[in-house]
Amino acid sequence: MLVTAAPKELAGDVGSIRGTTQNLASAVGTAVMGAVLVTTLGIGLASAAADHPELPPELVAQVDLDNANFISNDELRQVLEGTTADAAQVEAAVALNEEQRLRTLKLGFLILAGISALAAVPASRLPRYRPDEIPEEAVGSREGA
Repeated sequence: MLVTAAPKELAGDVGSIRGTTQNLASAVGTAVMGAVLVTTLGIGLASAAADHPELPPELVAQVDLDNANFISNDELRQVLEGTTADAAQVEAAVALNEEQRLRTLKLGFLILAGISALAAVPASRLPRYRPDEIPEEAVGSREGA
């Protein structure tokens, strides 16, 4: 739409700026969503660990939940080897981590679906041009500028 509305001699520049803006928006959106997911995971892990009877507060204190991240079960087992956790506590922590990762990803997908649904509202107001159906007034404004 932007390239069609721009004067012919500026179409390349408008297309480049559009592409740059799209890439910047994708990067910022990815970073913000990543921060939301990691924060949600950290809060969920801290809350679930406090409510989990198999994980004593002394063990939870040995694991830095302020730097929670999406890690695999094997990586979590390696981290817990450096603590006072016994085998049952390790398995309880792995199950808790698995559950919270899944819950966080589901919430993330729900948030992204909501944002996508909201984006449909302004997108529905865009003109419905096909490449071979550019209106004459758009062509005339490009040639006259």
